[in-house]
Amino acid sequence: GPTAPARRRSESCTVVSPRAMLSRAPRAMRGLALGARMMSKPSVAVLGSGPTAAAAKAAVGEWATVTDSANSAPYVLVVDGAPGSVKADAVVAVPTCADAAKLAAAVPTAKVVAVTAAPAVAAAAELASKAGVATSEVANVISWGSGFADISHATVGGKWALTITDSPLPSPAVTPEAEVEAAVSTIKALALGTDGAWVSMGVPAVGDFGTGTGVYYSVPVVCTPGDYKRVGGITLSPPVAAAMEASRASLAGA
Repeated sequence: GPTAPARRRSESCTVVSPRAMLSRAPRAMRGLALGARMMSKPSVAVLGSGPTAAAAKAAVGEWATVTDSANSAPYVLVVDGAPGSVKADAVVAVPTCADAAKLAAAVPTAKVVAVTAAPAVAAAAELASKAGVATSEVANVISWGSGFADISHATVGGKWALTITDSPLPSPAVTPEAEVEAAVSTIKALALGTDGAWVSMGVPAVGDFGTGTGVYYSVPVVCTPGDYKRVGGITLSPPVAAAMEASRASLAGA
């Protein structure tokens, strides 16, 4: 539209503070500026003493502020060893389903999960290699139970994974790199959310998929910062269902 005529100003120059400039900005711009100013990285305690823990700390440090203090951090990743004292409302990822059940019993107000995604990470890398695509092009590989991969619902470059391999239950070699990626991706999903993408982690069994109750069991979830929600409506082929029941029995007897 037409430009409004400029107002006549005095010859003197007035210095305006950044705070005053912000207060005179349109409301939408003020909101964006304040949001950017208030944004900060989540604080994540990464615990462990081995090379896997060192690699995890470096990887987490790319998107979070890493600390060694588990008793004050809102998010805690235990790579090896015991977590010690954690905040009552902390979100904690520990190495196994048995570890998760033990910590959840000790700190019932904390949100505790198990890192179980390493087989899924390894299977996704194997699928990507076979298809000649980046691992980012692989989605919906599941890690069930105590941790075994299922590619029945996976896609590779937008195509069903079972078009490039026959078995829904691969047995990929789980490398230290896959273990690091699984640990880091689990706590990152919980801290930042997954925007609808599936990740697998060990959570308290609630009877879905025939998992029973009273144990921790790995299932696919989607995350928002600080929380997770199970993915429902997943069909199970007979081989996958049989493997899940074997894993459930093993976890129940642990």
